[in-house]
Amino acid sequence: MTPQEYLSQYQQLNREIDRLLEEKERWTSLATRITPSQSDGGHRSGSYNGRVPPAVEKIFETENKIDADIDQLVDLRKEIEMKIKVLPDGKQKEVLHRRYILCQTLERIADQMNYSYMQICRIHERALQEFEKML
Repeated sequence: MTPQEYLSQYQQLNREIDRLLEEKERWTSLATRITPSQSDGGHRSGSYNGRVPPAVEKIFETENKIDADIDQLVDLRKEIEMKIKVLPDGKQKEVLHRRYILCQTLERIADQMNYSYMQICRIHERALQEFEKML
């Protein structure tokens, strides 16, 4: 696994959590749109024709997956941050943190650090080379 692949795991897991949150929202929306069936002259019978329990079950399953992924994300972030801290160069640390933890583009990093884009690219490349030595 390359340093970039290793570091990108955090972003990938973060996107997966976002996707699961969207999925949960869709299931919640579906569950709240379902109305009980009518019986006995318009009185609600409390029956949902079997549609709500599957939606509620999907919400529960999705919440459990989100919780597990968040736990994994927190652990991965700690692990990556500890490895970034070991780098000897402060600029390299900042670039890797901004790129792989804060998910910033190299263009934005250059702007925020007051460096040219090309200089940030060079710092990023050297940081990845140093990081590779630790892996």
